[in-house]
Amino acid sequence: MQRPAIDIRNMFPVYGRKIALVVVLLLAGLKSHGQNLLQYDNRVIHFGFTLHGTYNVLQLNTSQQFLDIDTLQNIRQRPFYGFGLGAIVDLRMGKYFNLRFVGPAISFAQRNLFYDFKNSDRNKKVEMESVYIEFPLELKYKSERHWNTRFYVMTGFKYSYDLISNVDAPRSLNDPIVALNKNMFSYEVGVGMDLYFPFFKLSPELKFAQSVGNMLVPDDFVYTQALHSIYPRVFTFSLHFE
Repeated sequence: MQRPAIDIRNMFPVYGRKIALVVVLLLAGLKSHGQNLLQYDNRVIHFGFTLHGTYNVLQLNTSQQFLDIDTLQNIRQRPFYGFGLGAIVDLRMGKYFNLRFVGPAISFAQRNLFYDFKNSDRNKKVEMESVYIEFPLELKYKSERHWNTRFYVMTGFKYSYDLISNVDAPRSLNDPIVALNKNMFSYEVGVGMDLYFPFFKLSPELKFAQSVGNMLVPDDFVYTQALHSIYPRVFTFSLHFE
């Protein structure tokens, strides 16, 4: 099966323009003020909170059984948007580096799989819902500050625990389950911008994360046997307030 294509241009068809407009208005507002929070970056530790929206997809890899099951024609996925929030602890490590702990954070996600058989009466939809408690640890590299703005890149690792995992749920041909492991480790990369206001710092950030290992839990039913591996992917737009 060919992996589903991910067109980033279509991920946020409406929200992307709104986000860009908000950022432009914020930058215009910053220029109308003097330089804010002059001593902010000299503090060793900062606290804050984050709000984020997510786009949740799966990297699916089919197994040899998929090719051997001539009645199964295709496996499709439907990604969904999600959301979450969390706490921030930011540690200054130098002029250009910060170590950031974003957690505990909670994130809601859903992905659906559709199994198409030769006999359409056998077609099935598998709903995959997750509520993650997440603990990301990130290294942030910052540029020089220009007036009230500063750009940065980040990378890190994240541990996630699924509070509503269906690993132990009963399975049958009429009640299909495709379960993911409760525990997940992911790597993250992203870019963002620090905006310094008179009383707080706002950081819009765009980030990509993917699980390090195969998250698929095998069982004896065709819906799982047709798959070799599943790697959850998440595109996240965050607003960090510190």
